[in-house]
Amino acid sequence: MKKIVILASILFISISSLFAVTADEKTGVDRYAIYVGANYGGKSRERLLYAGSDAQSFKKTMSEIGGVTESNSKILIDPTKDQLDQALKQISTSISSKSGVAKRSEFIFYYSGHSDEDALLLGDTKYTYSSLKAAITDVPSDIHVVILDSCYSGNFIRTKGGQKRKPFLVDDSSVVTGHAYLSSSSDNESSQESDEIESSFFTNAMITGLRGAADTSGDNKVTLNELYSYAFNDTLSKTENTKVGPQHPNYNITLVGSGDLILSDLTTSEAMLSISKDAKGKFIIRDSNDKLISEINKIEGQPIFMALPAGQYTALIIDEYSTKQGTFLLNKDQIYVMDQNSFSTIARKSNRLRGGEESSESEADKEKFDTDNTDVLDLDGLDQPSRPARPSRPGSENLGSEKTVITILGDEDAPQEKNVELENAAKSLLFDLDFGNDFQFGLSLVPGVQIVNPFQHDLNIQLGIFGTSASNIKGFQFSDFINIATQKLIGFQISGLANMEFGQMRGAQMAGLFNISNAILGAQFSGLFNISQNIIGMQAAGNFNITKNINGLQAAGIFDFAKNVNGAQISGIFNSAEKIKGLQLGLVNYANEIDGIQIGLINFAGNGLADLSIAWTTNDLLDFEFKGGAKYFYTIYGASIKRNQLFDVKDYNAVHAGFGTRAQFDWFSIDTEAVLRVNFSSEESFTMALKNIKPEKRFSAVTIPTLRINFNFFEGNYSSLFAGIQFEYFRNNENNLAFSLMDRRWKWGDNQDAIYPSFRFGISQRLIKRN
Repeated sequence: MKKIVILASILFISISSLFAVTADEKTGVDRYAIYVGANYGGKSRERLLYAGSDAQSFKKTMSEIGGVTESNSKILIDPTKDQLDQALKQISTSISSKSGVAKRSEFIFYYSGHSDEDALLLGDTKYTYSSLKAAITDVPSDIHVVILDSCYSGNFIRTKGGQKRKPFLVDDSSVVTGHAYLSSSSDNESSQESDEIESSFFTNAMITGLRGAADTSGDNKVTLNELYSYAFNDTLSKTENTKVGPQHPNYNITLVGSGDLILSDLTTSEAMLSISKDAKGKFIIRDSNDKLISEINKIEGQPIFMALPAGQYTALIIDEYSTKQGTFLLNKDQIYVMDQNSFSTIARKSNRLRGGEESSESEADKEKFDTDNTDVLDLDGLDQPSRPARPSRPGSENLGSEKTVITILGDEDAPQEKNVELENAAKSLLFDLDFGNDFQFGLSLVPGVQIVNPFQHDLNIQLGIFGTSASNIKGFQFSDFINIATQKLIGFQISGLANMEFGQMRGAQMAGLFNISNAILGAQFSGLFNISQNIIGMQAAGNFNITKNINGLQAAGIFDFAKNVNGAQISGIFNSAEKIKGLQLGLVNYANEIDGIQIGLINFAGNGLADLSIAWTTNDLLDFEFKGGAKYFYTIYGASIKRNQLFDVKDYNAVHAGFGTRAQFDWFSIDTEAVLRVNFSSEESFTMALKNIKPEKRFSAVTIPTLRINFNFFEGNYSSLFAGIQFEYFRNNENNLAFSLMDRRWKWGDNQDAIYPSFRFGISQRLIKRN
């Protein structure tokens, strides 16, 4: 009886705890999201620059203040239709597996890229609006929020009877179902992206709104209604005067419930920026990497709070009378109140209109601002290259934009952050140098002391005795000691010691010791080292190379360092990259993220394999292994002992090495591996047999070529089980000695050539989290 009472008490407590947890968890909202960026819309369409980065920025914003956790989100860059369908199925499975845990589930689908009147354009494949709508509807969430930033995306809203309806929104406390469709343009309009803001107008407005600019109620929360209203007005105002024409975002919102659907909560951010209600004008906020964060047209009388990550920022404030610039630091858990009086006024410069028209500024206005040497100035008047708005997102027509297109090597599926940086670097190299009809020659003694043409810094050829220095070169610089180009160079820099280029360069740097450059389209060659910000081409040095972004080849005798690589890193010892699409070849290779192959003695990839495993084979052996490298190509190192000699090794030892490739599926993966096993023993009979074999035959006598296929299942973040089969190759009079040390169960073949199969079972422990 006493046991029954104890068991009943335990059961009661367990059930009570279960209900308590369930009740607590069901008070929240579980939010999921898929973010798609499609720069490539088919061979007949111009490649976009910012669709992928827009998707990443939108994901970052929703992760920070939109309640979408990393585990509940997926980002796809230039996906195929099958990959998108697979992502939708995976999200559906996740939502179904958590059914009943949360009070409500919400699914957000964001797309930035190409489309036409009938479909999204995923490369050369179309995903029709009707099919997409059906696939999204099949996602088993209570609410579907669809945001399409692409041309003619208003047609998605109209597909299968969709129509504009008055918003009927809900808050977290309501039990609701329904959908909300937002499109960046109407059913017959183009959507546009801009080089000036390095984003599309619509997505930029959405992100700025989510971070606080759309919060008209002042409750530090942005609702769907507020966000659409802000994005509509901001997108329309910024596109009214473009060559493509005005862009009108559309909506279809049908939600059953009451209240407002909250999309972002500013109070959950790391830090906040406060702009007082008295401030007015255009506020342009950029991060420490000069990436545009927000562009706000602030009106007087309404304070604004912006949710931002902690860090350093630059602000540009343009009002009716002046333009000011300054930096500020946001600390974690801090509200920073912007003080415009602490910012510096930017001096004006005069602009000449290309059409030769007179300035619209009145003489009175000129006199007004001449007193403090300032003028009214818009963004294009700053000391930076003017960047025209890019064409609309269909990309098949030129819509009046004049530009040159550079095709970046292999960039269609490259990591998107890198592509944006490399393509922007490429655009900066589309310059031309025009020195008129005169040939400009310079002769220099040392840098800064020019004997011929002492006041001329725009030269075709510059020769130096000990060194040269010029602003712009269209030809070549040559000296025994050092060359310096401060702005632009088309041609060659050749020196015995070093070359330095601090602007942009198209051509080659060749030096005996080292080269330093900002951006180069061409090549760097040196005997010692090269350092560069951006390279499209080649970096080759005797010792080491360092660069931020490279699209091409990085080759060095000792080591290579890069942030983003689209191509190959080859070195004698060590390669390191933050993100790489292509090949790493060296003794040791490291990549935080790789889409390609690592070939080396030691390989590590943050999104690849770094696995320790133990396996038992039907030959009664225990295999201990380490696998490292990218999933497509990884290296294997291991050792084997007999199971009954685990704690007392006597007469058998083996080591093996090889390589493999992994095919990943939904709930399992398959490894195909080729290894070479080396068997050896300390027993006298084995030693004597080995001595009797010719020296050139001894290695083959103890080696066994092996092919293995492993099936990995029950895969967690850090561990998995596996089972597989291996095939060991026997050839008479070649590796008889190696097989004499093993227990063999099955055999295929004759006494001359045979295959010995065996089965393997084991467990694998990951050193890095499974992706």
